[in-house]
Amino acid sequence: MQENIIYLDYHSTTPVDPRVAEKVMHYMTNAFGNANSVDHYYGDAAAQAVKRARQQIAGLINASAKEIIFTSGATESINLVIQGHIQQNTPSKIIVSPVEHKAVLDTVQALTKKGLVEIVWLKVNSQAQLDLEHLEKVCSDGASLLCIMAVNNEVGTIYPIEKIGLIAKKYNIPFLCDASQAVGKISINCSDWGITYLAISGHKLYAPKGIGALVIKKGYHLQPIIYGGGHQQGIRSGTLNVPGIAGLGEACELRKLEMEADESAIPSVSFA
Repeated sequence: MQENIIYLDYHSTTPVDPRVAEKVMHYMTNAFGNANSVDHYYGDAAAQAVKRARQQIAGLINASAKEIIFTSGATESINLVIQGHIQQNTPSKIIVSPVEHKAVLDTVQALTKKGLVEIVWLKVNSQAQLDLEHLEKVCSDGASLLCIMAVNNEVGTIYPIEKIGLIAKKYNIPFLCDASQAVGKISINCSDWGITYLAISGHKLYAPKGIGALVIKKGYHLQPIIYGGGHQQGIRSGTLNVPGIAGLGEACELRKLEMEADESAIPSVSFA
C-alpha cells in the first residue's frame, strides 16, 4: 500500500472501527457459539450477543428490537423486501426513484421482465432532488410499494424521509427506505416517520462487510427468499453471523454516542 494516501471514498466503504474489530474478534475466537444452539454456555452467549445487537441497532434508529432481521447487507435486505413483498401482491405496482441504488433498480427491472411488477418512475432534477408534488400525485393513484433511499450514494443528496413517509402513510403504501448511506450519519426515526422497511449495511458505518439488517415494521410480513430452518421468524433462514452481528451492534452503539459530534464537524448540504 502506498504511503500518505488520504482515503475519501467512505460512501463506498468504511474501515472497521478498532473497537468494533475487537468485538468481532471476541465472537470469532472465544464466544464462538451458534446463536440457534442455546442448550449450553456458548450458544447462550451468542444468543445474548444477537439480542444486544438488536437493541443497539434499534436504539440508533428508533425502532423496536423485535422488528430487526439480520442479513448479509443492504442488497439482500432490499431484495428480501421487494421480492418477498411482491409474492404477496402480484402483480405489483412499485413507485421508484430513478436514482436508487442498483440493488433496487436491477431487482424491480428483473421482476418487470417476468411480468410481476409495473414500475412507476418518480421525477428528479439534475441534483437528484425529488418532486414531492409529483410523488404525492403518483401515490394518490395507489401502489404496492414505494422505494426511496434516505441519502443518495452517488451525489450525496439527503431526502426528506419524514415528509415522504407521511405521504406514503396517507395513501397506505408500504415504504422501503434504503438507509445505507444515512444510518450512523444523520438521524433516522423508524417509528415516527412512516417507514415500513429500512435497509442497513454495516460496512457503511465502521462495521464489517457482509453484515446488514432489515427493519420490518410491526404488522408487516415478508415471504422468504431463502429457506432452510425457519430462522428469524421464518423470514430469513441461515446460521446467524454472530461476529458480524455483534460488530454491527457495537458500531451502531458507537454511532449513537458519537454521531452528533462527528457529523457537526463535517459540512453538509440537504436537498428537500
